Amino acid sequence: MVIQRPLDMIHLTRYIDFEASHYYYLPELSEEGNYQIFGNKVNQHGHNYSVHLTVGGKIQSSDGMVINIKDVDELIRSYINQHYDHKQINQQHPVFSADPRIQPTPENIAIELWRATSQDLATLGVNMRAIRLTEEERTYVQYYGVEPVIHLTRTYEFSAAHRLHSSELSDYENTEIFGKCNNPNGHGHNYVLDVTLSGEVDQRTGLLVRIVDLDQVINKKVFGRFDHKHLNLDTVEFQTLNPTSENFVRVLWELIESDILSLSPSRSVRLHRLRLKETPKSFFDYYGG
Repeated sequence: MVIQRPLDMIHLTRYIDFEASHYYYLPELSEEGNYQIFGNKVNQHGHNYSVHLTVGGKIQSSDGMVINIKDVDELIRSYINQHYDHKQINQQHPVFSADPRIQPTPENIAIELWRATSQDLATLGVNMRAIRLTEEERTYVQYYGVEPVIHLTRTYEFSAAHRLHSSELSDYENTEIFGKCNNPNGHGHNYVLDVTLSGEVDQRTGLLVRIVDLDQVINKKVFGRFDHKHLNLDTVEFQTLNPTSENFVRVLWELIESDILSLSPSRSVRLHRLRLKETPKSFFDYYGG
């Protein structure tokens, strides 16, 4: 027998895809000034967007559901079809066309979707909990309704070898604990690193940070140190420290945190989470001290 507690909250996530084009351009700047900020995104270009919409509510005793998914689809899909799908956002969306100073960045689109649909969802008996908007495979933003804070995640992949071996253990203990990962010659992984930042969106550019600036930090502090290296043999960080993923993700945080803070100190953009995927079967999250 399943007992339903009165205050139980269930979260439901629905994926919705759409296609649209846009560009970034601040009218008060010259073409050169815009290019310095936005790069080739000043040119009109398009994306296959994916929206992950999460709502929360109580299970209804009448039908055993939080909400009928058809009702969510009808509400959200009708709005997206009208204003985003197969549209030129700068010119055809009522918010972005009305004020060309508001850039149709993923950050601003996620916030706009929340503002436009959260009240209508409330009338259906559920509350908006999160919007995740993916613009391209390696980058997505998440918004939780707490203005003006947004989360941005960027994914990186690099290759490295290592040997799991602790100087605090005997050779026998190392073999027993780490098994074939204690191979004296090491072994390798395609590491996947998700870097999540959080902070206030720049009201002028519509961006949390410029992706090119974030990429420069990771290229210098992660790829430059660890890509195609043997962690035990080629890096200072793991000369004595056992290069487990637990230790690795913490080392990565310590290396990049200050650089992330310097990307936009006036808006308190900070490193929120690192997720290190060693294999498809496991990943390790670190949120700092």
